[in-house]
Amino acid sequence: MFIFAGLVLLFSAFFVPYAYARLSGWPKRFWPLQLLSLIFVVGYLALVASRLFIEPNYFWAGVYDFLGLFFIFQVYFLFWLLVCWLIFIIVKKKARARANRVPLNSKKRKKNRAMAKYRHWVLEKAKSPTSWSKVLARLGLVLCLALVVYGAVRARFFEVTRYEIALAGLQEPVTVVHAPDLHLGNSRGKAYLESIIMAIKAEKPDLIFYNGDLVDSKLALRKDIFDQFKTIAAEQYFTTGNHEYYVGVDLVVEWVKQAGLKVLRSERVISHGIQFIGLEYMNADRQASDAHQVNQLAMDEELPKIATSPNFPLVVVHHSPVGVKYVQEAGALAMLTGHTHGGQLFPGTLMIQSRFPMYKGRYQSGPTTVLVSQGAGTFGPMMRLGSQNEIQVIKFVPAPVSS
Repeated sequence: MFIFAGLVLLFSAFFVPYAYARLSGWPKRFWPLQLLSLIFVVGYLALVASRLFIEPNYFWAGVYDFLGLFFIFQVYFLFWLLVCWLIFIIVKKKARARANRVPLNSKKRKKNRAMAKYRHWVLEKAKSPTSWSKVLARLGLVLCLALVVYGAVRARFFEVTRYEIALAGLQEPVTVVHAPDLHLGNSRGKAYLESIIMAIKAEKPDLIFYNGDLVDSKLALRKDIFDQFKTIAAEQYFTTGNHEYYVGVDLVVEWVKQAGLKVLRSERVISHGIQFIGLEYMNADRQASDAHQVNQLAMDEELPKIATSPNFPLVVVHHSPVGVKYVQEAGALAMLTGHTHGGQLFPGTLMIQSRFPMYKGRYQSGPTTVLVSQGAGTFGPMMRLGSQNEIQVIKFVPAPVSS
């Protein structure tokens, strides 16, 4: 996927300035824009490949954020211009064909000269932008810029989504806040976490699960950020995601523990009449492919190792919505997960379904209810288009007893 995205971006660095100049008539010399675009593209790919954006450096963090937005703009504008270019080629081809059909009559020299001038005029017009191509090119520029700005603004806010799940064997209602994928670091810091924590406190939950990808840069590993977790009175739990491994899983876990959160790494805890298994980030099984694989663990092997009790309903918490059949086999009545971001950005919001059939919201797999969060934050370009940051408030209630 990285190689494909890189090739698309490299192509766009040359094609976008060229096509825009040809369609709009400006600028006359487009190679400086190609050079600048190429620098941005290569710079972004180098930052991603080197993982330099993970380091605690504000300069590179800012460059990474800017180039991420440029990347999305470039892709959107590329596809817009490809469509416009196709139309442009078809129209020009028809114009040339029409010019070549202009009849010439050698006996009528005056009329012949007029027809020849008309043909020449049509052919010259076929080489230059038309009024409609100028409008489409400039409209696309404004539209793509507007989409990037709109998506960047949407990414700064979050919604509170609510669910109710009945659990057989539960005695009293329990309120759980599920907040995976905060991605504290380059784009999100103290202020954003503070707004999340304020929303959590307003819900007065019994438990909170930060289900992986809490941080994606060492910039987030600061005392003033992590001390905010200490202001919450409810029980707080943390499970690992793939990004903790990129930053340094042991380092992140140590910061999380110092903040007072209980870390569950393929462990069980019983609280408020529910037994929760918090899994380390892992594959579903040995046969499954994972573009984010960070260890050799597998759910079909690890879940049976964790002792459970038939006296309490079981809920499994795992960062990625994979291995649902193994969760079901373990006897879990619910699974809390995230990782997908709901696709985060169009057209990713459509493509994500091919990788994760359960990619956002609520699903039912036999007796197991699966909740997939779109994530409380974003990764890569700080944008949301077709999805929304969210924290989930889940009310577990006793299942009605059948008579």
